[in-house]
Amino acid sequence: MENKTIKKEKRLTCFLPKGEGIKIVEMLHEEKNIDTTNVHSGRGLRTVASVKDYGAWSEQDILTVIVDEDRANEIFEYIFFQGELNKPGGGFIFQADIQRSTPFCLPEI
Repeated sequence: MENKTIKKEKRLTCFLPKGEGIKIVEMLHEEKNIDTTNVHSGRGLRTVASVKDYGAWSEQDILTVIVDEDRANEIFEYIFFQGELNKPGGGFIFQADIQRSTPFCLPEI
């Protein structure tokens, strides 16, 4: 039998202000050659905002990126700074192990 090494991957999940998710997807594609992304929207309560806006519901982008385990920290840091998560109200990001994923390729247009 052939010994196949299972490649370990991480899932990065990021909550960003509405409209920011697709910008990060484009940057990941152009600068990091990553196409394993997904963006969808949701609603949430901001916890770091002005007193006037505290507790107000807002639209948010939810970005998910699947990357090889050996690049996870690099891409995490890239998204953290490019998405301005280091600034108040910028968003939230975390990473987790995943059991498996299916690779896919975008067609050339």
